[in-house]
Amino acid sequence: MAGAPGSATAVALEGPSHLVGRKAIVHFLAEDFPRFFVQDVTVTFHGFYADGERVVVAETMTATLANGSHYASDYCFVFELRDGLIHRVREYMDTARGHRLIFGEVPQ
Repeated sequence: MAGAPGSATAVALEGPSHLVGRKAIVHFLAEDFPRFFVQDVTVTFHGFYADGERVVVAETMTATLANGSHYASDYCFVFELRDGLIHRVREYMDTARGHRLIFGEVPQ
């Protein structure tokens, strides 16, 4: 998702490992995300943890992919803040599972 290093989303969208800066974050949310996760997007939050300028979010996301396949994965996001605004988003997930769900295979 322009996300985790080697994540299926980052590979499919030809995006970076992490989102840094307002322009990259807005572009991903407004343009890339809806191209990839096309309908039935549901996020179930499992926890929010904050310390200073870092917020950690544990969640499960399900959706229908552009190819019509069902997607379900657990995530851990680390939001780094600057002056009260999100500056960087780090995404952690099971990258092998993501590849399997999206491409039907595990990367070599």
